[in-house]
Amino acid sequence: MSAIRVMTDDDEKSSSTTAIALAVLAIVVALFTVKFGLQTLTWVEGKMWASQSPWLNFVPQPLPAPTPATSAGPQLKAYDFEVNAPWPGEPKPVPTETYVAFHYPSGQILAFFDPGAQLDTLRSIQNSNPAEFERFTNVFVDKPINSNFELYRDVYGAAPSQASPLMDARDASRLNVLLLWKLAFGMDLPASTGFYSYDWNNIHGFQFGDPAQGVPVALRAFDDRSHQFRFVLATAPGSNVKITQDDIDKILQTIQPVPFVDR
Repeated sequence: MSAIRVMTDDDEKSSSTTAIALAVLAIVVALFTVKFGLQTLTWVEGKMWASQSPWLNFVPQPLPAPTPATSAGPQLKAYDFEVNAPWPGEPKPVPTETYVAFHYPSGQILAFFDPGAQLDTLRSIQNSNPAEFERFTNVFVDKPINSNFELYRDVYGAAPSQASPLMDARDASRLNVLLLWKLAFGMDLPASTGFYSYDWNNIHGFQFGDPAQGVPVALRAFDDRSHQFRFVLATAPGSNVKITQDDIDKILQTIQPVPFVDR
């Protein structure tokens, strides 16, 4: 009988120890969920989104500041804006509903999209319903976004690899929103062909595509007056001409509104 009593006592002690361990584990899990639940969810979702859309992992690489443009080709005018293209010759303008494509005799093509048709994303958020704008303000209260360029900069600069289950909860909430916007914004051209940013004196934005790879290049640019510009540079089929980074830099440096007297 004594042996049976000893075994029973040992079983009860073992059961009590297990129950205590499980209770402690449950408390630890509950505390972790309360403190790091949002961060863990952001981390898991980021990995899931990246597996479905690998381009989310790409962030823009900064381009060096260019040498000031000392010479330029003919001045092109469209939509009350003008830009100096770096190629000689008189291009043939081919207008469409959303852009004007300038075809050069040597084979370069510069498509200039209507700036008036570009969405003022930040203003749209500010003019949305009060609840949505309050949520936006709360998420970005520590790192406010004051311009469309800053919005695109923060969105395109976000990546799933920045998430961690142990990160700050406010940072996790901010990263989650930025990644969702990045999915919604998409890329103007595949990021795998090159993805760059520039933040120069009077022009800021993003470049999709590396001209050295012989691929089309898309530009999204913002000036200091909240104008947004989009360009696509390509070459005509069968043409041996090449577009260079220097060509792109010259275009970006010469964007400006057409003076009122010349409109």
